[in-house]
Amino acid sequence: MKELAEKFIGIFTVQAHVLGLIKHADIKVKFSYGLESAIIEIKNGKMSLLNNQDSIWYEIKGDWTAMKQLFEGTERLRVLEHKGHLTVSAPLRTTLLLESIFFLTKAHKNLAKVI
Repeated sequence: MKELAEKFIGIFTVQAHVLGLIKHADIKVKFSYGLESAIIEIKNGKMSLLNNQDSIWYEIKGDWTAMKQLFEGTERLRVLEHKGHLTVSAPLRTTLLLESIFFLTKAHKNLAKVI
């Protein structure tokens, strides 16, 4: 799970068009499937992976396939939640922000392949 999150953060941080989404965000989200988990913090316009689980604000749980689809941007967060593949414990506003971050990061990666 941590490898998937690290890879996503690496791709996200080099894409200027999505950095504006997190400019004023301040959230911590734990992504987990089974016993595997990763905590991502978005703060001060930066995204990072945390080791400390003391103050998790929100949580997204699901199976490996759903997590992989989310982090790779091949399926939207709310679609995965609606299908029952993910459980999201976050307000709608935060859920929509996370969905936008994952989807737009993937959309830019596909555009680079076309050009």
